[in-house]
Amino acid sequence: MPYEDHQRVARQQERQMTSKEQMHFDLRASSYETDIGQDYPQALKWQLIEKYSQPGNTVVDVGGANGRHAVDLAGLRREVTCVDLSPSMLLQMRKRDEFRALPQKQRPRPVVSRAQQLPISSNSVDMSYCFATLLLMPDQEKAISELVRIVRPGGYVILDIARPWNLGWIYWRRHYKKHGFPGIYPLSFKRTNTLFRGLKCHLEEKVATGFLSQLLFLPRVESRTKLREFIHAAGQSPDLDGRITGKVPLLANREYIVLRKDNRL
Repeated sequence: MPYEDHQRVARQQERQMTSKEQMHFDLRASSYETDIGQDYPQALKWQLIEKYSQPGNTVVDVGGANGRHAVDLAGLRREVTCVDLSPSMLLQMRKRDEFRALPQKQRPRPVVSRAQQLPISSNSVDMSYCFATLLLMPDQEKAISELVRIVRPGGYVILDIARPWNLGWIYWRRHYKKHGFPGIYPLSFKRTNTLFRGLKCHLEEKVATGFLSQLLFLPRVESRTKLREFIHAAGQSPDLDGRITGKVPLLANREYIVLRKDNRL
């Protein structure tokens, strides 16, 4: 097949996949969770967002859904743009009482867009972040490049990266394929390290989670034991899963990564 035909087919598949993703999340928008959550992996996301941003900073939440993090962050006087593929998710954000309680100028700005092609100027924001989104993208390196592109030199990019050596992905791959997605796409340490170097980013912090959590996907463990309560005890930061995974990061389910864009650019 000629190169031009390959490109045409690739673009067609990308449009079809975007349409399926959009429909999937549009249908779930009205029931999608808004609470940030108290268990360690969820609380960790918020801790990192708050740690690496300051009042008055411009921040972009990519894959922000119904403003689960964006609305609370705007309440802390960050200037937030919430980007999502699903118009229905962003509509739900605008309907939230917490959103409407904010002064008009302080409310997160909703933007409908794919992560791989953000309609935001280069070097224009202080921080970007993306959670629970990248693993569904075959071309997530392109999305990560976009997250870096829009951040000013010296600014921060926060990501969660799915790692390949974990049993949990057997379950999640099956789950997402059943809902029309092509699969999930964990990235190796080598692949991400090469990408980050190429993007002129320095690793500021990383936190591994999920080594013990994979046991919950074994038959009857979730339903017949209290393992979840044991490894994800409320109020622990890090919890038992986080402490153990920190010792064996190669077997993590996910790594939460903070990058700092080279300020010499």
